[in-house]
Amino acid sequence: MTRERREARLRPEFAQTYPSLIPDVWESATVITEKVIAWRLLHRVADMFHWDRVLNPEHFEFRGRPDGRPEPPSRRTDATE
Repeated sequence: MTRERREARLRPEFAQTYPSLIPDVWESATVITEKVIAWRLLHRVADMFHWDRVLNPEHFEFRGRPDGRPEPPSRRTDATE
């Protein structure tokens, strides 16, 4: 059994917020997360460590894990709720 990787794509209306990403293109969520963190480090974004999630679900769409298994916690707070 093969599992799809978790994927994300940037919603076009938030393209200016993430200049290093191409909107509306599905890509590995891990790769996109690494690109966002790298861009924020490179540009010294001050609030970098104040987010609940690196990929804001209002800014991104997600897909993956169609096998019915529950998604693992994606935030520190999910594990304790």
